[in-house]
Amino acid sequence: MLIVGWFPPAQDPKALAQFFTSELEGAEVHFFSRSDEAQAFTEQSILAGRELFLFVSSLPEGDPFLQEALARWPLAYGLALTQHPQDLQAQKPYLPAYVDSQPELLRPYLRLLRLRYEERLQHELQKQTLNELHRVSLSLTGEVRLEWLIFKLLRIALDNSEAEAAFLLVPESDDSTSLRIVGYVRATDHEPQPPPTPSITPHPHLFSALIEHVARARENLFIDASQPDSLWFRHPEWNKLELYSVLCLPLVYQGRLIGLLYLYHTSRSLILPAEKLEFLKLFTAPAAVALQNAQLYAEMEKRVQERTQEVIRQKEEIERQSLLLRQQNEDILASLRYAQRVQRAIFPSWSELQRTFPDSFLFYQPREIVGGDFYWFAQRLSKAIVAVGDCTGHGIPGAFMTVIANTLLKQIVEMEGVFKPSEILYLLNLRMRAALQHEEAAYQRFQEGLELALVQIDPKRHKLLYAGANRPLFLVRKGKGTEIRPDRVTLGASYEGEAPEFTLHPLDLEAGDMLYLFSDGFTDQLSPDGKRYQLRRLYEFFELIADQTPAQQNLLLESELQRWMGSARQTDDILIVGLRIP
Repeated sequence: MLIVGWFPPAQDPKALAQFFTSELEGAEVHFFSRSDEAQAFTEQSILAGRELFLFVSSLPEGDPFLQEALARWPLAYGLALTQHPQDLQAQKPYLPAYVDSQPELLRPYLRLLRLRYEERLQHELQKQTLNELHRVSLSLTGEVRLEWLIFKLLRIALDNSEAEAAFLLVPESDDSTSLRIVGYVRATDHEPQPPPTPSITPHPHLFSALIEHVARARENLFIDASQPDSLWFRHPEWNKLELYSVLCLPLVYQGRLIGLLYLYHTSRSLILPAEKLEFLKLFTAPAAVALQNAQLYAEMEKRVQERTQEVIRQKEEIERQSLLLRQQNEDILASLRYAQRVQRAIFPSWSELQRTFPDSFLFYQPREIVGGDFYWFAQRLSKAIVAVGDCTGHGIPGAFMTVIANTLLKQIVEMEGVFKPSEILYLLNLRMRAALQHEEAAYQRFQEGLELALVQIDPKRHKLLYAGANRPLFLVRKGKGTEIRPDRVTLGASYEGEAPEFTLHPLDLEAGDMLYLFSDGFTDQLSPDGKRYQLRRLYEFFELIADQTPAQQNLLLESELQRWMGSARQTDDILIVGLRIP
């Protein structure tokens, strides 16, 4: 974590450097008395791939340094120190902080920036995990040869745990509690190997009591000799086995146990950081579907071979098995859509939007690790499209829906050149419905859909076009707010007759207008006594904070949410985008 600062020669930043070092564990602080030296060090750090966290300087002298440094590396944060309270109102890409010869006053600012930095690192880890999950899911679902599917499945598990070897166990056809070995791969194997005897016992590396428990309870279980407090180490079978660390994962499809992954090491712990363990847990869903499909495919081939002399019955069997295979493929496609929704990496870069709207903010707080709320941005010439969407559900299911919405928006706006908000929503509604298969009777009972607010803004001409599907637009001008109401349509939902059209709302803008697009998470948030925040209260709060800087608005929204929630659990994903018209 690298902190770079510039201070005029008349200032002595030694005490400030010591304070930063003591407050931010692991931070490396470099303060310079010449601006060109600070910029050169920044350039060298960027080229070396070092972890730039914070640029620091004092106002007003340090404003050019901060502006140029943040332009070169917008992933870092900026902190401007001032002894003049009026500087706190400046609208800059950095955060102004009031310091009156007391470095301790910076502690809240450092805490805030450290929190944002850690959240960004966590987001990057999540993106990597979800991209890897999508990649391996495609690899598994494209493989119908059972032997190679089993090898791929075990190889993926080994690569993400650094285990010594892995087993795949499946239930006997007539008894789901009785398991047999169908696959075995060691860390050094690079092609399928014949599995050992199908029997679990006796085997020096298979903890049969633990396997039976996981098969019955359908829960993941990890034990490690470095943490000997587990009751499993008191089991009489443990001392007879050559084991140090074990991870057991059930593969469940439609409530039925399809198989069981068993990873172990005989001499050390498995390498399982939090993101790897989460990946392996998510990985079991597409693995179960792919294994079930490959088993059906293998079974179909066996039956066809047995009945080659019975032409008529062979045809009937092939048709029946083909139907089962098509149904299974539909399940696989549904699983892929599910995996894609998890991909929060679809969010466009916030820095791209801020280049068009420098005075803007994003308040995003999913209920779980990932969510179903998203923002979207595109630009053509002087006009920009900004959208905020709220997909059905939250958590992983909601995140999967965002993949479909973002893909269709990119297709409609960037590839087909449609830039009128009402036409975008009309086409998005049709294609969402087709993507979710709501036109087919078998899928009409499902309620997946999307609520969206979408604006086209021309900052130079101060013109705006808005269309909405169940999500409004709120404009604050000189402290007074105006709501532009949406059409009561959920994109992708079932409807009768002709597809609905959407109302286009043109607006004239003024410099300094504040626009808010948001999901329903904030307004639906419950207090400890079960009351909803409601839309009216949110509009009043927007009017109250609209004249503040983006960073201050973000902090005020977070504070207001915490005040209302108290001890209550977060109800839904929350996303608010605020744009000030330049």
